[in-house]
Amino acid sequence: MNNAHRASLAHVLAAPWQQRRNTAGLRGLQLVALLCGTAPGMLYTASLFYSAEVAGPLRFGALLCASIGAGAFVLVGWAMLVGSVLQQNRPALARLVPGHVGQLRTALLAAWAMLVLLAAAGPGFLLDAPTAWACGTAAGLALFAAVLRWPLLWLGGLLLAFAGWALTSWGGRGALAAALRAEWRHEAWLVTSIAATAGAVTLVLLVRGGGNTHLAAFGRRLTASGQPSATAARPVAASADCRRLAANVTRPYAWWFRRLLARTDSPPMARLMLGLGPATHWTTRISDALWAVVFGGVMCTLAAWLAGPQIRGTFLAWAAFGLLTGLSTPALQALPRLGQTRREQALLMLLPGVARGARLNRWLAWQMSLPLVWAAVCGLALARGLNALADAVEPGVVDRATGGMGIALMAALLPQVAWQWRRWSRLGATTAVDMTLPVLSEILLALLLLTLHATTGAGYLALGAGFAGAALLYCAWRWWRMGREPTAFPLGRLRPGP
Repeated sequence: MNNAHRASLAHVLAAPWQQRRNTAGLRGLQLVALLCGTAPGMLYTASLFYSAEVAGPLRFGALLCASIGAGAFVLVGWAMLVGSVLQQNRPALARLVPGHVGQLRTALLAAWAMLVLLAAAGPGFLLDAPTAWACGTAAGLALFAAVLRWPLLWLGGLLLAFAGWALTSWGGRGALAAALRAEWRHEAWLVTSIAATAGAVTLVLLVRGGGNTHLAAFGRRLTASGQPSATAARPVAASADCRRLAANVTRPYAWWFRRLLARTDSPPMARLMLGLGPATHWTTRISDALWAVVFGGVMCTLAAWLAGPQIRGTFLAWAAFGLLTGLSTPALQALPRLGQTRREQALLMLLPGVARGARLNRWLAWQMSLPLVWAAVCGLALARGLNALADAVEPGVVDRATGGMGIALMAALLPQVAWQWRRWSRLGATTAVDMTLPVLSEILLALLLLTLHATTGAGYLALGAGFAGAALLYCAWRWWRMGREPTAFPLGRLRPGP
């Protein structure tokens, strides 16, 4: 490997860091690091003031939270690298630049190999299972990258979940587990080699070579993200299906759009909200909630009927968990999608009667917060109903199935409203991390609440009320600060350079 090749490979590996620093700043990553370190720091500090019998569980919880936080931070970095490689894998560059595809594949494989070796050398040797950690890390990272590249693979996860539930109710599962453990003891290196080979092949297939399929897929991806695409005008069969699906999802927004514009006395701020697009409009949030309830109800009914009476309670408990994340995630991701309409925002500010300054800043914060609060309240009511039904089917199944994570997630929903009160004029460009960071913080906060409940015995209601109170204090402080900040639109026009 010559110096030029090593320099190019280093640039590819450093691209996620540079992109994040130049477009959105490093505060998001700093917040992830803070969230990952808050729980272990609090638990370890609390262990210093208790006796030995109480300090032991607290320090074990701190170690567990630190391990989970480190894993989450590594997963965020891996997602950034995979997203950056997919962004750089453009059809024109793949066709015209010599060695471009090979460099992207080499960078992806090198980072993957380093993370696998780090997992085997770190927690693998500490727990006396380096081969198992290497095998699991190799397969997990490759599968996560494949899901980022082909999102429909999430459906395969649902099928695997059904297969797992069926396996738990099978009478011969004990013999199968014993046979698999015995096979692993004798052929651990062979299984690890197979997992590593399959992971490497998967990562190679992620980077395409610039053919017609790559060109069409890249055009659909740009169109879905709201960016102009040279291939958008080409008649692709899959694009027509996607357009019909998008039309059904955004139909309430289109109906409200026609109704509001037909009125001569429609409020200027309502027109402004329409101009920001369907991704941030309240009609889309209501439509998403209704679709989630209808689709989720049909799936729950079918799955509960197919699963059998032994695992219906487990399925209902996990359905409540999925409903909470499914309703809150679109509302949390609506704010990052505002960055796709920066050009329109400059024109919308010319509408007669549009507020400016503090009025616009606070109005936008309310518009981003109310759909999230509404989605959280609906999600809490529906999840409580599903959990009650699950406990009626099988008493105590909610705690056993999710380990208390479903209840902890309920307490972590409302504090997420703090994400919706931002410095609008300095908001950075939208990146893949910005889309996943609110969801990741929701899970991390739920893990923190779960750990605090297990170690201190505090109730989830009290813990959730405390975190919600802290979020409301932050929102009140932002309300006061917004009175002195520049006008919100266009977003990010005053953000500092790299």
